[in-house]
Amino acid sequence: MSSAQKFTTTVEKLEPTKLKITIAISPEGFREGLLAAYNKNKHHFNIQGFRKGKAPRKMIEQMYGREVFYEDAINSILPDAYETALDENDIEPVYRPEIEPGPASEDEGATFYATVYIRPEAEIDHFYGLTYPKADAEPTEEEILQAIKVEQEKNATQASVDRPAEMGDIVSINFKGFIDGEPFEGGEGNDYQLTLGSKQFIGTFEEQLVGKVPGDDVIVNVTFPEAYHHADYAGKAAVFEVEILDVQAKDLPEIDDEFASNVSDFDTLAEYREDIINKIRKNKEENLENSKRGYIIKQLVEKATMDVPEVMYLARLDEMMDEFSHQIERQGMNLETYLRFTQLTPEALKENWRPQAEAEVKNMLALEAVARKENLTISDEEFAEYIGKITMQEGEAIAKLVESLPPFRRKELMRSAVCDKAMDFVLEKAIATDEPMPEFALEQLPEAEEQPE
Repeated sequence: MSSAQKFTTTVEKLEPTKLKITIAISPEGFREGLLAAYNKNKHHFNIQGFRKGKAPRKMIEQMYGREVFYEDAINSILPDAYETALDENDIEPVYRPEIEPGPASEDEGATFYATVYIRPEAEIDHFYGLTYPKADAEPTEEEILQAIKVEQEKNATQASVDRPAEMGDIVSINFKGFIDGEPFEGGEGNDYQLTLGSKQFIGTFEEQLVGKVPGDDVIVNVTFPEAYHHADYAGKAAVFEVEILDVQAKDLPEIDDEFASNVSDFDTLAEYREDIINKIRKNKEENLENSKRGYIIKQLVEKATMDVPEVMYLARLDEMMDEFSHQIERQGMNLETYLRFTQLTPEALKENWRPQAEAEVKNMLALEAVARKENLTISDEEFAEYIGKITMQEGEAIAKLVESLPPFRRKELMRSAVCDKAMDFVLEKAIATDEPMPEFALEQLPEAEEQPE
């Protein structure tokens, strides 16, 4: 019996993005499912007078009820019926369906209902000439010197000095803290290496050690900030007993050709400096491009009209949870262990990710609207190029990968490629401006997919 004879489907539009699919299984199709359910489960039943697994179906139904095999019968038919209903009606759900059983009998067949949500189509106009801040990627002298100084600090040596401690020195200390005359948790340390001026300790703790020498015992008075992360200590005064063990000063290397050859593959300071300039420029260009995209996509979403079903955010959150789980598994830890160590719940993780999930969904819908408006499509060559970009593969490997993609995965990747093209289109039409732009959180663009599975 063909699928068309086993069941029929009708679709009712409840809301713009909400559909109700009614799937009616024919009596013949349902009886076929009942027979399959009986053959699958008959060995579970012990009927007196019959060897296990040999009792007739009617005997089992008389003893356990006529509907004993109904659930398994529907479950054996439902997946194929549901997928066929989606294919025949060109429905692409954004989340798992809500299934509701209807009446079922051998004489009348069976009915069930699937409520699904589909992608909304955002509407958008006036996306030419969106603006972003004009900026220069050329490194400043201050940035160049700062980069060199960072490398200089990395290569500094340190040695004990016979003088009082100064800002920038490294002091070795023993310390013990008290609140209201009582020691408190986390307030004690031995042979602790503290760089004065690093602001590792609260208040003026480090400043009160300036001018001290090894052997000094110092009483340090500080007050915990009102917004301190440990609520029991917030806003309270503390007294620390500090013993100065050692004072060391940094000896910074001279910035010259020798320094350049020691910290890089270049022989001269001039060559090393030019390399730093190129790296700073490249980094600034990437940051400026990300900032530009952030400003543009934010304006794009603000100009778009969309009615996003809640389940679309839930679907993205589920995907993010799967992605996170795979990520930590590659690091040798499973999700359950991670949650136990961090004392988090899946719900708490998803709550933290919620703003990003909403931004990603809205960004993609806005870009899809641009693609529809401009009739942007992806050719086979462009799709292969996109797959190559996100998988870092070349040549025949890309062709084989594209051929191996299942239809649903190809559709997902094609959608991402179209959004990528729409973003490039809007960026080409955007305008740099000297006008002040509003501050914004850099919202997530549709991320480049990982290698297709």
